[in-house]
Amino acid sequence: MMHEKIESLAQLLGGYFHQDWPDEFYSDATALQAIIDSETKDQIRAGVAEIDSLLAETPSEIELRDILITKVGCYFEPESQGISYEQWLKKVRGVFAQE
Repeated sequence: MMHEKIESLAQLLGGYFHQDWPDEFYSDATALQAIIDSETKDQIRAGVAEIDSLLAETPSEIELRDILITKVGCYFEPESQGISYEQWLKKVRGVFAQE
């Protein structure tokens, strides 16, 4: 399992989607834009690779939620947009890959 190798996601998603992230950002889109504006291209590319590796393991929604909260420190809840954790990670990957 690659759960130990998610350092970039911990920095990117954990650093911006901490427990109080709604106090700083209007939406997940504005937080993702802040990541793009602030982090290095190498860090963002590493985040894309980690998302790819994580999704390749095909974890369940429960496992993804656990990984994102406990290992990454990401407190965004995709259910608030009516999507799954997998769908949200694919969205994040798409935003990062455009960079």
